[in-house]
Amino acid sequence: MTTRRRLATAGAVFLCSLGLVGVTGPAYAGPVACGQTILVSTVLTGNVGPCATGLTIGADNITLDLNGFTVTGNPGTGDGPGILLEGRTGVTVKNGGVSQFDAGIAVLQGSANTVTAMRVLDNRGSTSTDFGDGILLYASSHNTVTSNQVRNNGPYDGIGALVSSFNLIDGNQIVDNNQSNVNTAGIRLENIGRTASNDNTVTNNLVTNSGIYGIEVFAGGSRNQIKSNQVVGNALDGITVFAGGNDNVIESNNVRGNQANGISIRGGAGSFAAPAGNMVLRNFSFGNAQTDLRDFQATCGTNQWHGNQGATSNPPCTLNP
Repeated sequence: MTTRRRLATAGAVFLCSLGLVGVTGPAYAGPVACGQTILVSTVLTGNVGPCATGLTIGADNITLDLNGFTVTGNPGTGDGPGILLEGRTGVTVKNGGVSQFDAGIAVLQGSANTVTAMRVLDNRGSTSTDFGDGILLYASSHNTVTSNQVRNNGPYDGIGALVSSFNLIDGNQIVDNNQSNVNTAGIRLENIGRTASNDNTVTNNLVTNSGIYGIEVFAGGSRNQIKSNQVVGNALDGITVFAGGNDNVIESNNVRGNQANGISIRGGAGSFAAPAGNMVLRNFSFGNAQTDLRDFQATCGTNQWHGNQGATSNPPCTLNP
């Protein structure tokens, strides 16, 4: 696992100091330029870009409706997120595309925002920058990421929750996020040190052809709900919980054809104890290259495996009725 650097947040403080706030009333409809700060609800009337700098949302409780259009960056790295919400609350970004930035959409230290019906394609950062995601939630809570197409982003993930909790990731197509087949996950619930991503809900997503794990709960991630996802054909495990991940629920997922384990609960590592109290329930896991159902503790510890279907399992406690 990699540990990403802390993301800068100076921009949010600067905007607040200027007193820039949203204006209620009808949405503005018209041309938008690269690098523009959006301060009122806005409907795009055309594509934006190619841009060296994307769009910044500079007010709370507004909507950016892309109206089917796309915000495009320059190929390569160094142009930051295509759409940035920093310190924002109650913003909706919907109905369009963002591509060829370091990250597609980044929510930094924000809450109660919604990203929906977006095409987030071909956004590629590098491990030397802060970004490398299709959609990133950083230090953010109670956001909704739903019904998006997230394809060919990296190197970190299609959708990432980095030290972020109480978010909903639902109904997305997360496909081909496999930059260089190194570290690119479909969905990452990620920690920094001992600060984890907890209490998130990951439901009804299609996650396929990721460069590493399909859905991974990083060290310490606890009380996350991972339910009713299709996790198919990823380069390592379909769904995995790492050391210190406690009380997660993995339920009613369809996990097939992954190149390592289907569903796995890992052991202890470093200062983190082995995962405990996780519930793995009523999953369908077949055709995975190593093992369909795998707990790295010989007796499953306090993890509970019930009602799962799989052709191969290790140890036997993973097939408890």
